[in-house]
Amino acid sequence: MLEFIFFNKKTCSLFENFASSEGINPIINSEDGCFMAQLPEDSDEAILEKLEDYYDELVDMDRELAEEQHNSSDDIHTAGITIQLKDGRNVYASVSPELLSRVMQSINAEELNTIVCAIVDAVENPDERSLCQR
Repeated sequence: MLEFIFFNKKTCSLFENFASSEGINPIINSEDGCFMAQLPEDSDEAILEKLEDYYDELVDMDRELAEEQHNSSDDIHTAGITIQLKDGRNVYASVSPELLSRVMQSINAEELNTIVCAIVDAVENPDERSLCQR
């Protein structure tokens, strides 16, 4: 599953509606104030590219909404990356919103997911050989 994380229900709903209009019905989960939209990996590549481009736009809106909340009396200022462990559990790695925003301006969600999955695999299945020996 491809996962897209949002920190505001509004941006998650916008993404869900856009995905549905493109013929993909995402699975939406919410936990700890975060919203996760999950899409099947075997979805049409052209549609996934549209969704990733739209997600990039929504990341900016999500950040603006988070900043508005931060400036309000609620004082919410958090971000994280969902990590799926090999036993199937999902955990969250806390990351500063500014750092995550900068990362998402450089790479898309699928690329970030690839990096995170590689790190998780290396931690859960350590291989102490050097890269050239693999």
